[in-house]
Amino acid sequence: MYAQGHRARQSAQDEDRRAPAHAPRPGARSPAPGTLLHLQRTAGNAAAVRALAPVVQRVAVTDPNSRQSVETSGLSPEQRVVLATQLLRAKKTKELERLRTAHPDEQASLSEQALRAIMPRYRDVHPESEGESESEDPNVFYRTLRPEELPLRNGLRPPVGHDVTKSAADHIRAGSRAKVKSSWVSFTRSLKTAAAWAAENESRIAKVKLPDGARVVEGRVYDTTDPEQLAAVFGNNGGSAENFAKASQEVVVKGGLGAEAVLQVFKAKYLTPEQYEQYKTGAATDSDLYAVVRTRAKVTENKQKLAPKPIGIYNHQETELAAPKRKDRDRTPDEDRSSRARLTA
Repeated sequence: MYAQGHRARQSAQDEDRRAPAHAPRPGARSPAPGTLLHLQRTAGNAAAVRALAPVVQRVAVTDPNSRQSVETSGLSPEQRVVLATQLLRAKKTKELERLRTAHPDEQASLSEQALRAIMPRYRDVHPESEGESESEDPNVFYRTLRPEELPLRNGLRPPVGHDVTKSAADHIRAGSRAKVKSSWVSFTRSLKTAAAWAAENESRIAKVKLPDGARVVEGRVYDTTDPEQLAAVFGNNGGSAENFAKASQEVVVKGGLGAEAVLQVFKAKYLTPEQYEQYKTGAATDSDLYAVVRTRAKVTENKQKLAPKPIGIYNHQETELAAPKRKDRDRTPDEDRSSRARLTA
């Protein structure tokens, strides 16, 4: 008896599921929203259900810099791209995927290819690295100085006898190995990059600020952290030089900068891990200390990644009269030789 009754009820339920949803009779009252949703679900009309009851995805993603939870729906598309770039750089792949899933209409701008195109460098971050250190001011750059450079006296200019026909791409490809220098002078947006170069032999670093209007002059300044400016330098033929420029956050300025653009001069040297921790925690102080950083990891020829090195950056007082004034950099070698001949005579 019980089995027969159960089968009868089951059969009636199956018939209800198979029966189509009928429209209300003329003159009948419209069903309540809950009833309508029930009918649509019964009829399997999932699309109509979604249209009547849209699901808004509210996703919170942890900002890798501030380590605070961020509600992504409250950000602009541009801010979501910045957040996605930070997540990719910090290898927060799960958080990045959550961000992409929450904003499916922005998949193109949040794709890894699109994000890497605007990242300053491609190399993975070493777990002990502190990440990027580009200046917040896009007009502030740094340059590791050669021994003969006196930035507060002479500025940072191309060497005597430079070739004015060399392009910015030629300059970056040749680097410091060029036998004939160009009219371009290299800087970096990253204090850490400049410090890593300077610490090798305890060299100096110049902090400069681009004069107002310098970027307005077409073709005078190229900032390779900007994808459009990077493309203007290399086009579609950048290769390893393009990657090097992005990794170094390089900025090239035609004709260099005068002494009035120099804000400060530092000196960099390696620290022991103990010194680094003491400075970072405030256990040790130094009135001349400007900042402490860790270099990015280097990859050796056998693909081994070396641990980052701690560096101290110290305020440096330039002794302008300690070296002779540099010759006029705008002179050609022939003009310089003729000048020496007249002095001898």
